Amino acid sequence: MKRILLLLVFLLAISSRGWAQMPKIEGLDQMPMDTIVKEVKDYARQRIFYKVSFVEDTEQPEKRTEAQCVLEIGHHGSSFKDFYRLATDSLVDDVVKKNGTFMELFGRVSGWAKNKKWYTALLKGYPAGEDYHQTSVSILFEFVEYSCPSPTFDWQVGEETKEIMGYMCRKATCHHSGRDYTAWYAEEIPLSDGPYIFRGLPGLIVAISSDDGEYTFELNGQQEITFSSPIYLELKKRTYKKTREEARIIIRNMHENCAEIFANTVKIKASNPEFLGKLMDRFRS
Repeated sequence: MKRILLLLVFLLAISSRGWAQMPKIEGLDQMPMDTIVKEVKDYARQRIFYKVSFVEDTEQPEKRTEAQCVLEIGHHGSSFKDFYRLATDSLVDDVVKKNGTFMELFGRVSGWAKNKKWYTALLKGYPAGEDYHQTSVSILFEFVEYSCPSPTFDWQVGEETKEIMGYMCRKATCHHSGRDYTAWYAEEIPLSDGPYIFRGLPGLIVAISSDDGEYTFELNGQQEITFSSPIYLELKKRTYKKTREEARIIIRNMHENCAEIFANTVKIKASNPEFLGKLMDRFRS
């Protein structure tokens, strides 16, 4: 499974960066596959979709990244992750169950690779009172994981209201981890939850943004679940289980040295040095 996923990610990375031609490798189309290895924690009963906009480089605040994320509401907690990460995992499982081939999978997910922008999957409340963060830190399916107590928020609820996505929402503010946040929640949606780590209001958080403008989350869709949809933690061999402080250091180092880590780990034997050079230049950028 590890070899299959590594090759899939490598091919997706190439195609999403301008090299769309498939390699001619004998037997590639018949390569066996397996489902995503996971630890199921719960099953979703509802999905809440959020458009996320954030600044990756604080020295270039004018450059924003947009992601499509999904909050899955379970029976005992919830999960927040990039929608395209969830969609890719679901498709892998579906193709395997139907005895599909690697080439069939690649053809269906190649357009999604470039859309994955939010790299942390968050499980909230499994077990109760605890959160679990799993962050993808490189193209090689390396993960950094850590758990921590679920945060509490000292919400200050005001009188101001406005309509968002057809819901009459009330304003609330808080200070958390060095930032001030303004949230809008809908009491008519009786879920004390919200995007990413945010929760604790008497209704779903429909929109929230940091007052410095670096992070914004806004509701853009809902889906009732009428089928089996597991809330899970991916199980990866290449995983660093650390404290929150250690994880932040690793994530920063991975981002700053992505190209070198990729080259040294995969140890590509390229017959075309020019091609490898172009690939490394693109990862560095």
